[in-house]
Amino acid sequence: MQYKKYKIGAMARLLGMSTEGLRYYEESGIITPKKQEDSKYRYYDVWDIHILVRARAYRRLGFSLQDVYAIINSQEDIDISQLLTEREKEIQAKIVYNINLLRRSRQIRAMYQDAQSMINQYRLEDCPGVYRINTQNKSNLISDPAVRLCAREWIEMVPFVFSSGLFPREEIEKGGEHYNLGFGIEEEYASYLKVAENEYVKYHPARLCVYTVLPSSSDVALTTARLSGALEYMQRHNLKLIDNAFSMLINFHKQADTYRNLHRVWLPVEY
Repeated sequence: MQYKKYKIGAMARLLGMSTEGLRYYEESGIITPKKQEDSKYRYYDVWDIHILVRARAYRRLGFSLQDVYAIINSQEDIDISQLLTEREKEIQAKIVYNINLLRRSRQIRAMYQDAQSMINQYRLEDCPGVYRINTQNKSNLISDPAVRLCAREWIEMVPFVFSSGLFPREEIEKGGEHYNLGFGIEEEYASYLKVAENEYVKYHPARLCVYTVLPSSSDVALTTARLSGALEYMQRHNLKLIDNAFSMLINFHKQADTYRNLHRVWLPVEY
């Protein structure tokens, strides 16, 4: 049976594709347009349309081009149901990831909006439970290979991971300058990300804290001494510092040659 032939431009318009997209499938061996002997043109027919629709369906389901080629050009029946079962597991994992990603995006937006009214202001609130790892003593990276390996693994988990400072209680109380920098993950994502406390990862539980938002820059770092305003707030409200403070970096940008940051800070207290 003779089928009507279509040039590449007409075929592309019919399918809503670019000519480059058609060539992409052709070069992958998924479609094989006929070449007319007396011209340089390639011609497609209705079978190519149906092959492309099926190929694009498989691609939308997440199959690689190699998989699509194997399915369409197989000389034997392939168990599509088994292939789809495997793909469904991957799709489900992506759904779970995207649900968590959406929740995290909403949290970051809410944090940023709240932070604008809390710069150098103080209030009592429960901090989130947080897992932390220290990667720096002040500006010096910790050289322990295990710490660096853990840090690399955590960086792969952004945006659930945030930059975080740790301010030792004794340094705060004596007005010292020592602090640590590293990364944190909120407790609600720990199970999903398979994060647990170990030799390097420390857990900071949710509890009553003095909360504030403090700016810093490459010229004026967020050091332990910068928490003096929180200590004054504690004195006025008869509160006692009971543990190390920690921070969460929520904004970072470069202005001219200066880096400017915004930090949420929690100091654990009791009456």
